[in-house]
Amino acid sequence: MVCEIALVTLKKPVMLPGLSRRTGKPCRAVNSRQIVVRQEGYQVAVEGCLDLRGAPHRTALRLIMKVQRGLVQHAEYLPASHEIAASLVSLPIGIDMSLADVPSVYYSLASFDAVELIGGWADTQGNVTVQMRPVCGFLAPRVDPVVAPWRQLGHLWPNGQFARPGGSEIVSFVRNAGVILAGLLPAAVVRETEERFTRAWGTGWKPERISESALSFASRIAEQYRQRKYVDFTPDLLREAAKNEPVRPFGSAWDSRCQPHQPRQTWRNGYSKSGKFVANDDWTVAQFLIRTEVAGAPRVSQNVVER
Repeated sequence: MVCEIALVTLKKPVMLPGLSRRTGKPCRAVNSRQIVVRQEGYQVAVEGCLDLRGAPHRTALRLIMKVQRGLVQHAEYLPASHEIAASLVSLPIGIDMSLADVPSVYYSLASFDAVELIGGWADTQGNVTVQMRPVCGFLAPRVDPVVAPWRQLGHLWPNGQFARPGGSEIVSFVRNAGVILAGLLPAAVVRETEERFTRAWGTGWKPERISESALSFASRIAEQYRQRKYVDFTPDLLREAAKNEPVRPFGSAWDSRCQPHQPRQTWRNGYSKSGKFVANDDWTVAQFLIRTEVAGAPRVSQNVVER
């Protein structure tokens, strides 16, 4: 079987969960516009990516399923001895990379289209940190559509892992491009995320089915704005992209506006940075301080992204 390695350049940068160079476990979010893939027959697997400075990283993203039409700008096939390919092979993988029975899909917005959303993180000592921060990467149920509305299962944070979302579903991105890349992470990463959330908040964190109000609202939005088109990420797509001219030399830095902003609001164990306690009626933050299946908490809020 012929095995080919390709460096794929995207029109827009995406945010990917990266693996540690020392342990091979998720530890950072990597802003990237160049993805290294390995084609084996009809399968295309993700080997890693280059960050904005051209440094190689292993990623938890293992398979790209769909991309927005026009996102793949160029592809160049590399020999196995190429510096980029050799650098990725030398990096460790510290997690089970199996894709068997993966229940969730990974969605990425363009990194300069990040949206400010609330998410929560619970550590093993019981401390809960809640932040409103720019989010580009999401976990969503595999059965949900790429075009909103879809349910939120996780927000990719800078540590390369997923925080619990403060909202149950994304209803619409209105005028924005929305999801530009959809792919699969290892089943072990998804399971660890769900188990971590359940330990902290019980089973009540999981969103229910998409609400009728969300479906109705999204339908009205779709009538007013052009719908984005998606294509499968296949060997044929790579071969077509290889006919295009290179966009920039390997390893060059990308536009600085790709960098997301810093966190704007933080609460820890129910207190803001200024020491103000979160009131129970401030459900956006207070929901992270209780176990929802015990307290019988109401359904979490929706997110309508308007920019």
